[in-house]
Amino acid sequence: MEYKILGKTGLTVSSIAFGALQFARIDRKEAINLVHLAYDYGINLIDTAHNYPGSEEILGEALKNIRDKIYIITKSLSRNKKEFLNDFNMSLKKLNTDYIDIFMFHSISKENEFELLKNEGIIEALVKEKKKGKVRFIGFSCHNPQVIDRFYELDDFSTLMVPLNFMTGEYVQKQIYEKFEQFNIGLLAMKPFGGGRLADIELCFKFLRNYPKFIPVAGMQNLKELEENIKYLGQADLLNENDKEKIKKISQELGTKFCRQCGYCMPCPKNISITDVNFIKVYYKQMPMDKFYNMGLKEIVKTAKTCTECGECSEKCPFNLDVPAIIKENIEFYESISI
Repeated sequence: MEYKILGKTGLTVSSIAFGALQFARIDRKEAINLVHLAYDYGINLIDTAHNYPGSEEILGEALKNIRDKIYIITKSLSRNKKEFLNDFNMSLKKLNTDYIDIFMFHSISKENEFELLKNEGIIEALVKEKKKGKVRFIGFSCHNPQVIDRFYELDDFSTLMVPLNFMTGEYVQKQIYEKFEQFNIGLLAMKPFGGGRLADIELCFKFLRNYPKFIPVAGMQNLKELEENIKYLGQADLLNENDKEKIKKISQELGTKFCRQCGYCMPCPKNISITDVNFIKVYYKQMPMDKFYNMGLKEIVKTAKTCTECGECSEKCPFNLDVPAIIKENIEFYESISI
């Protein structure tokens, strides 16, 4: 296993992080064993979140004898100070630890969300927990490159998790990437396989090697996926001309349908939760079935069916996607698998 320094945190971390979102899809004992196997392979960075079903509890049990050898990332979606602190304290309890290595404000993708963190005193509250020693480093996860500049307002901003794959390269644009380097931000790449939409794992890893400062956060459900990730992680080859042709072909096939969940298309005049509708296939692959069918998607889909294809969402989309077509495709998928 190769190890890297995670930016200004100074942490020496494995060159891949274990994404624990999907733990609720597998047997608890299998999940715990998988964590131990990942550790045996040299993985020492694990990503979870308060809202990942059962994930923190499983990690709390799996890591109890190796806690000091593992770096834990967890996150909260709460935009209310009381709820945020409750999430934070519950994360400590569930993870069976008295400190969290990296705590992130989860999915801050609009400026008004960042303003809410400031105005509600949520950022200040987490900084206080850091001073108490309950958090080592503070970061953000984000789906919108245009809001990232706001994060630099926080002196304690150390880490950032963003989508990065060969379909989503907005965060490695020269101006953005140079600023990451200037401020020595610890960089984590979520959705390295496009949330399960990019099937060629080897090609995904080849792309990521162009940006070695990013640590890919890969969700894993079984030993096969773990070993496959370790295998391709250990290779050194970069993209060749044949690979670039593959990417071009895939990009042409998915280019008008690859939603980044950035939220620019919102709000919808029909109150359609566009980002949720357009990620139904991803949710289906990532979520446990009971969670998937209890996400309120039935009502979300019902509202989505009122879409008039006015085109307002497509006009606002920075990636020029045919948003109504993606909505329709996901509605059809949901209805085909509904119970």
